[in-house]
Amino acid sequence: MAYQTFRVEITRDETRDDGPVGIEITAYIDRMPETNEATIGRLSRASRGVWNSRLQYTGDFDTLAEALAAITAAYPQAHRIGCYEYSVDNEFPVEVAPLLWSGEKWVPEG
Repeated sequence: MAYQTFRVEITRDETRDDGPVGIEITAYIDRMPETNEATIGRLSRASRGVWNSRLQYTGDFDTLAEALAAITAAYPQAHRIGCYEYSVDNEFPVEVAPLLWSGEKWVPEG
């Protein structure tokens, strides 16, 4: 039986007042994330004691649609999401095509 968790991580360069926001989704396939500080089903502020100051928000979701809805609600101005797959077969996450905002939905680049 396969299972997936979609972890969203939102970072910002805090060394500048206008630091850009970076958004990434990692699909954990048949494995669990190595840390469990992320809330389930929503984005929440990352704990300063656990993460470095660049990580602003994090959350774990059961489906990609739920993760994308949370990102769109929190950051309606977002236009790009970096994407990774982290399966039990890989030692490290593998970068895949990013998602780009196109009209009214997220679509893979390319």
